[in-house]
Amino acid sequence: MPAAFTHTKDMWWEYYLETAIAGGPAGAAYATTAPSGAAELTPCNYPYNETQTMPHAEYVQEALEGPGQNITVKQTFTKAKKVLPGKIKQYVQNATWVDMAIAGTGGALPATFLFHYDDGQNQLTAYGCYITKYTFHSITKEAMDETLEFNAYDVEDEDVVMDTSPWDATAVFNHEDLAVTIGGQTCETVKEVTVEITKTYTEGPAGGSYLHKFPLLKKIDIEITVEWEDYNINATTGVNIWDDLLTEAATADLAITVDTGTKVLTATCMKVKPESTNINEIPEKGTKSYKATFEIGGACALSTG
Repeated sequence: MPAAFTHTKDMWWEYYLETAIAGGPAGAAYATTAPSGAAELTPCNYPYNETQTMPHAEYVQEALEGPGQNITVKQTFTKAKKVLPGKIKQYVQNATWVDMAIAGTGGALPATFLFHYDDGQNQLTAYGCYITKYTFHSITKEAMDETLEFNAYDVEDEDVVMDTSPWDATAVFNHEDLAVTIGGQTCETVKEVTVEITKTYTEGPAGGSYLHKFPLLKKIDIEITVEWEDYNINATTGVNIWDDLLTEAATADLAITVDTGTKVLTATCMKVKPESTNINEIPEKGTKSYKATFEIGGACALSTG
């Protein structure tokens, strides 16, 4: 008989929104209390059919050499515990993750979630997971998708009774559900939109600890790339957005909204990112598509509603 093989049909993952960092359902910070079962776990969005990367932990062990040892002898010591980040791609079925992506106050601990999964060999729970990058994507004739990149406080090996149907069965949102406005003007013929929200935290573990207890939020960056066909997109001042690049006086007066199907994401005080546009290109015969990336240019406010 052949050896047993591991099929991905036996692998799945769920989550729980924590009330305190790494608390688990118990709520106490850093308690890393395991969920009691399926009732405390929520099925994740339906996964995109590509490789998914789960958070994991490993001890950093180094074999050291020292005087007085034989030529083939080393001594192995544990130096640290390293928590490897996670990255999953899924379809947009709710507003849970776009809301979490913009949440946070400078200098404060981030909103966190518990992430429990079965890797085909073991069940593991990642506590105190916090988003480092969120990417929303929508393109013609496709369903909207989102990618979550996240760190975790700690990962433990523990068995939990999971839901028998681990994926969210809510209908996915498609490109036809998308709506984009730039400077108050609606893009009538959007071909593709990508939103990237990057969150930067303090680095390194707390003193005397293997684990990073205080990932304080330092800043949030957002870039929105839009490709559309209709030209009638003006800034709030009524000036054509391309003219902003031709004026010495700096401007950052664009408010951009992206309807993700579940929530309308709004970013204010955005500007055209240099060298991101194709305004100087004349395509082959036909209708031109305009493309530009917008970045924070002032006191940006992020909201979903």
